[in-house]
Amino acid sequence: MSFEEQVVRALGRERADRVQAAARKLMTLADDDAQGMQAVVHLNVPLHARNADDATTELANLLSAAAPEEAWTFVTVSHPDGMWSGKASPFIQDTTALGSRDWIAHFALSDLHMRMAAWRLTQLWRAAELAEQTVEALGRWRLLVAAACSRSLLEGAAALTHETTLLREAWDTFKKAGPPTTDSLSRFSTDLNNRLAKLQYASRVGQSAGRPPVLQSTNVMTYINKLAKNTTTVDVLDLYEWLCDAVHPSFGSATTHTVLRASDQPKTHAIEYYARRPLRPLAASGYAMRPTVAHAAADALVLASDVVHTSLSLVKWTMDDMGLTAEIHGLNRLSYAGGSDQPPQRNDACPCGSGRKYKRCVHRWGQPSAPPPPAAES
Repeated sequence: MSFEEQVVRALGRERADRVQAAARKLMTLADDDAQGMQAVVHLNVPLHARNADDATTELANLLSAAAPEEAWTFVTVSHPDGMWSGKASPFIQDTTALGSRDWIAHFALSDLHMRMAAWRLTQLWRAAELAEQTVEALGRWRLLVAAACSRSLLEGAAALTHETTLLREAWDTFKKAGPPTTDSLSRFSTDLNNRLAKLQYASRVGQSAGRPPVLQSTNVMTYINKLAKNTTTVDVLDLYEWLCDAVHPSFGSATTHTVLRASDQPKTHAIEYYARRPLRPLAASGYAMRPTVAHAAADALVLASDVVHTSLSLVKWTMDDMGLTAEIHGLNRLSYAGGSDQPPQRNDACPCGSGRKYKRCVHRWGQPSAPPPPAAES
């Protein structure tokens, strides 16, 4: 949306242009991406068998009895206590190209891949919605709404960038260790599944009543302080404090309806002027009051947009690297955002966008997960 001239004058031309461009960037990214997706979590099926052949037979019989019309792909695995379990899926395409260890990796990592894809999309949708509402509220000079939305957007961006870094570091450590074992896969997938579950479903509801949730969310100030420490372009804490002050019933909230504070010449009294719709009288006053809350909301949106865009790009890269390294690409019949129905061929351009051929890219066990510099192919 375009700001009317009074809003542009209140924000300043440069700030007005930047905040509209930042919101448009997130909204376009959300419009161009998937508008929905499905995800599957493959559960462990406990078995009574005590050896590989019996486990395979037992699981095959269970699947045939439950849904004989499905084309099942399944794998069985032993545990240190001598027990066996299995995973089965009607969505994973069968192929003899993979060994049993590869199948275990495929089941474990495809679930993580889908959960990560869902988390990335919901974070994008959330950011785009809050950015859109912040700009709309600024355009109508509804500063309390703008402050509330941009504050939430900034909090989400701070959480996203920190958690994205942790996820990528965990994947990098796991990948560099080389081809996974059953035990290392179990530990990694359990840890990352728990982390992603916390990001999606953690809450603080019930904590004040002494009934803390099973998954307790991280205090938002932890994220804000980390973002402030890593940001040099703006004072994150100052922005955040102004937005909190505006949302709370305090000084910042009062300033959103203040048009003028002035003293008469002999200093016998001071006049304060308030308005429910303060923009026009503020313009008439020559913008005697600086709209600090509006500026904070705009600047927070600009910063959050950059942070979200960078973080989502890193999530996408991590997903691509995981999918290509574990050969998830092309083996899953379930269509979802970030998935693929065709595995790349050796001489194809790598789906990660590096500009390299797939056979020369970095998606191999034992290699770092850092994005490679673009390379021209002959």
